[in-house]
Amino acid sequence: MDEPLDAPARRPITGGAVMGAASRIAVAVTGAAASIAVARILGREGTGAYTIALTSVLVLTVFTTFGAERGIAYYVSSGRWAARSALRRALGLALLSGVAGAGLGVALRIAFPSAFGGLSVGMSLVVMAALPFSLAMLYATLIAVAVDAYEAFVIPPALQSGLMCVLVAGLAAAFDVWGVVAGITASYALAGAYTVHRARRWLPPGGADDPGDLRGAVSFGVRGYAANALQMINYRLDLFILSAVAGAAQVGIYAVAVAVTMVMWLLPPALSDVLFPRVSALSASDHPDAEAHRSMVERKALRHTVLIVLATAIAVAIALVLLVVPVYGEAFRPAIELGLILLPGAAIYGLAGPMSAIVVGRGHPEYPLYVVLVSTPVTLLLYVLLIRAHGATGAAIASSVSYALTTVGMVIALRVVTGRGSLRAMVPTRAELADYRCLPAALRAWRARA
Repeated sequence: MDEPLDAPARRPITGGAVMGAASRIAVAVTGAAASIAVARILGREGTGAYTIALTSVLVLTVFTTFGAERGIAYYVSSGRWAARSALRRALGLALLSGVAGAGLGVALRIAFPSAFGGLSVGMSLVVMAALPFSLAMLYATLIAVAVDAYEAFVIPPALQSGLMCVLVAGLAAAFDVWGVVAGITASYALAGAYTVHRARRWLPPGGADDPGDLRGAVSFGVRGYAANALQMINYRLDLFILSAVAGAAQVGIYAVAVAVTMVMWLLPPALSDVLFPRVSALSASDHPDAEAHRSMVERKALRHTVLIVLATAIAVAIALVLLVVPVYGEAFRPAIELGLILLPGAAIYGLAGPMSAIVVGRGHPEYPLYVVLVSTPVTLLLYVLLIRAHGATGAAIASSVSYALTTVGMVIALRVVTGRGSLRAMVPTRAELADYRCLPAALRAWRARA
């Protein structure tokens, strides 16, 4: 999937995509282990509380960046800002916005107590303390991938998830839900501190006096910020509405279905994460072959995404039917039906990430915003109507429709930005299958050049 155009200056994205995939698989495995432990120790309600606590951190992380993470990564990857200078400014931003976001999270818990799965104000305060560390880790890893420091991009998330698995499982047995929220926060604090400490070694030297342009980076990122924030509403708000309508136990069952189907989102985002800075760099390049090179990279990425989604959809369907009850217990059997409802939409949505990476990497962060401005009102209406009427089943139906609607919108946006038929470009060929046969050799070459 790589090409010779920028080989002397840039590391091939094949290795970065594989490392990102390995990291996401590690996150998925340890995250699943944590949820299984909570389900076995604390049951449906404890699983619901754990899901709401962790989702609160994830949602507020997205909402408090104001798009700065993408803007900073764009400026660094295009050579407009030195990585180390960008990191220093980003860490200050993480502290300020993290504290403000934590306060917002606690205020929301006070205002809407039933939506938080039984978490007390004190528990919410503890879990919201993870936010500055989550933001610091996000900024540091995206700056790292912008300069092809893939190790710094993939290690911290896997470390955080692994720590969370151990801490949540151990503390839940001793302290119930209090142990769960303490384990979540401690894992982010430890992983965030490690990331900041190691960043100097991971990032290239130089640029200490580069003032950069934080305002310009935020201005670029904020154009796509609303899209990320609204999209987070699209596929996370159902948990909070379901908690308010049906209680933490139903959230626990639904969370298992969501967790299993989200396996399909492991590999496409790993590709998207390395695709975005590469498309950004090629878009800014004045090399005479840059445009053709960029088109080839984009086409390959989309075709590989289709193959990945098809394979994982089959695997997830089998896992839902055969593994949910033996792994989580009989009490979670309803999650099988919910997962099968979510499956089609989740599979289609796996294609949206690489398409968004291409569109934003070409300098058009506003198009994902246009897509979610259309899909979000429809999603919210479906949540309100279907969750009230059908509980967790309604949430699954609404979410699946929302995923599909968002993907259709991104297909249209990709066609507008690239000027070519996007659906035809996504049909895999024998060349993509051959890429997998050549993958071991490509990885060996990548390691030799690392």
